Order: sequence, then structure tokens, then C-alpha cells
Amino acid sequence: MSKKITIILFLSISIIFGSEISISISENLVNDYLKLIGNHEVPKGPKNDQAIWSIKNPEVKFEYGSAEFFTTVTYKKGKINIKKSIKKNIFVEYNFDNNQVTLVIEDPVVKMERKGQIYGKLDLSTFYQSGLKFHGPKPKEKSIKLKTSKGKVRVSMNIKKSIIYFEKNVVRVALDLEYK
Repeated sequence: MSKKITIILFLSISIIFGSEISISISENLVNDYLKLIGNHEVPKGPKNDQAIWSIKNPEVKFEYGSAEFFTTVTYKKGKINIKKSIKKNIFVEYNFDNNQVTLVIEDPVVKMERKGQIYGKLDLSTFYQSGLKFHGPKPKEKSIKLKTSKGKVRVSMNIKKSIIYFEKNVVRVALDLEYK
């Protein structure tokens, strides 16, 4: 009896106030992934005249209201040696249809230049984008069947909207649900 009252109370409050289901992606999880794939050294250009690009110490920082990607990129070719500290914004995309959350490095192309002359470009998303995808919060079931004293009841879940929160050390993707 107590279990039925708890379920009915929960559903009643959910119906009145709506509810939220979410997933959290921690900064530590993403940084562990970046450490796993490690630093990169990439030769680019014609075989006898290649530039060596190095990408070192990639990491992310999640703060209230924002997410950022940091790394150090170096470019070496002949006597040219350029080193840049890179800071790029990250935005979060949630695809409802395939229930996938993707962290996307905004403007991922790094240009190496000196005195207005561009020596080359490198796209960071080539190295990091594919692993920054996660399963979303969408429930597998669209309805719940309950047995009550009045018989079987079917409660449908209606997704009103998706919400993305940037918090300290975590990105949270939530779905605002209502029960009918």
C-alpha cells in the first residue's frame, strides 16, 4: 500500500510541476579521454618540405555558463618555430532523434602566422571531435504502465524541451518532461 501511495504521489507532483531527466558529463571524464589519446605530432606538406605540427596537453574547463578547450600548438619548419597557447570555446549539441550529446570545439582551425604571413592551418576537430560524443538523457520508453487499485494506468511522458547547463566542472543536458 505504501509503495502505491509513493508512486501516485510522485506522479501527481510530476504532473503538477513537471520534471527533468538529465545526464552530466564531467570535466574529469573528458580530460581522461584527452589524456588517453595524448599529444600529437603531425607532419604536413610536401614530402621533402614538411612542417611538423605538435599538439600538447589538451584539456577542457567547464565553468558556470561556459566550456573551453585548451592546448599548446607548435609549428616547426626549417628556421621557423612558432608556439601558441590555444583557447577555444566549446558548445554542446543535443540531437534528440539519435539521443546523442556532442561537445563541439568552436572554430577549431588554428592558423600559424607571423607578421601577417600565414604558414599553415591545422583543424583540431580532426583529432578530438569523434570522441566527444555521449548518449543523451532521452528515456527509452515513452510511457509507463502502473497497476493501481483502480486497475492498470498508462502514463505517457511528453518531452517539452531540452536544456543545456554549464556548471562548475560539469556540463548537464536535461529534458523537461511532463506526464499525461
